[in-house]
Amino acid sequence: MLFLTVIFIQDYLLKSNVSETQANQLAQSNIIASQIAPYMNNVDNLYTRTYIEDIIKQHSFDSNSRVMVIDRERNVVLDSYDDFESQTLNVLEVQNALKGLNSANIYRHGVKHVMYSAVPIIFQNEVIGVIFMSVNAETIFTNVQSILDKLIIIFLLALFISLFISFFFAEIISTPIEKLTESVKKITLGNYQTKVEISRADELGELANAFNLMSAKLFQVDDRRKKFVSNVSHELRTPMTSMKIVSDTLLEQPHWEEDVYREFMQDINSEIERLNHIIDSLLYLVRIEKDEIELDYSVTYVNYLIEKVIKTIKPIATKKNIEITFISNSRIQINLDQEKMQQCLLNIIGNAVKYTPENGMVNVELLDMRDNLAISIRDNGIGIPEKDIPFIFDRFYRVDEARARKTGGTGLGLSIAQQIVQLHQGQIEVESGVDKGTTIIISLPKN
Repeated sequence: MLFLTVIFIQDYLLKSNVSETQANQLAQSNIIASQIAPYMNNVDNLYTRTYIEDIIKQHSFDSNSRVMVIDRERNVVLDSYDDFESQTLNVLEVQNALKGLNSANIYRHGVKHVMYSAVPIIFQNEVIGVIFMSVNAETIFTNVQSILDKLIIIFLLALFISLFISFFFAEIISTPIEKLTESVKKITLGNYQTKVEISRADELGELANAFNLMSAKLFQVDDRRKKFVSNVSHELRTPMTSMKIVSDTLLEQPHWEEDVYREFMQDINSEIERLNHIIDSLLYLVRIEKDEIELDYSVTYVNYLIEKVIKTIKPIATKKNIEITFISNSRIQINLDQEKMQQCLLNIIGNAVKYTPENGMVNVELLDMRDNLAISIRDNGIGIPEKDIPFIFDRFYRVDEARARKTGGTGLGLSIAQQIVQLHQGQIEVESGVDKGTTIIISLPKN
């Protein structure tokens, strides 16, 4: 690219300088021709000849060139250097001038360049002779070469500086990118604890921070997935183990009393219901993740729906001597999917009862807020640690593994509840503190 640029500049400079020199030389030749034209036919006169000779020698001296006066037969009448007088000069420029044309060209003689120019001497509209000039054109090429040498030096310096800056910035930019690339490869291999150590206040620094956040989130998700698989395996294994023990016990004896059979079969049936509950929750969650859930809207009195849910949970609360109260200042009627919203409220109110100690309380309140309605479920139970609140709606997340097994939780209930609320274009929020109870607020649009 540099070589082509140099060639282009060289060609441009040569053409420009040659054209300028040609124009100047032709202009001078025309001045001489106009001065001597009236005297050309009387050139044999001594005084006239001396006058014309003085003119061409003065121009020759001023322009550092050779000036010749040539007649129509191409004979040199006068030469400013007195060398070619009475000789015939039959060059292209002279031929053109005798035809009434101005012309100038550069020729190479040995190692030097010479410019020839010729213009016609016209008197009374007739060509009566030619002014021929030759000048050393080597300075044109010398000047152009000097300019090119300087340009090449400038180009090389610019290239060197550009390469230096490129390598410098390439090192600054490529090193963090290489680190990011290496970290991405580690992530793809399952190493979710990978971090990128890039401390910069630019776009690469922001990218590194975003990558680290993503890595941390992936690690959390993978950790929750492993815990979830472990919990589900435990939940599924427990009823299977119980049924295996009961069935082995039944098979050990050829005959059992009917009451004993019934008691064993009730145990097996209870474990089967437990399995069905876990499997149904898993399948429901899969359907939500695949966007296969569609809402079956119908006009619903929300007051009645809440009362129905409380009535369903009441027996469990009574066993723990937990009081469930419901407060509503107005009857609110909106379009929603009754079955799915009932499942949502069962999960949330059921959790409130489940994690509230005996003799506690659970308050449910329905509020009319113009464009929205709000359902508040507040308990005075064990509460949720502040660090866990942002994650309680995450799939597979459980605040306390031991406590969850004891209460039979799978970590899916709140996630399913949140999905149902969001399908209704609503929001769900949590306020809680350890040993201070928990308040969950569901907001649903009326329209």
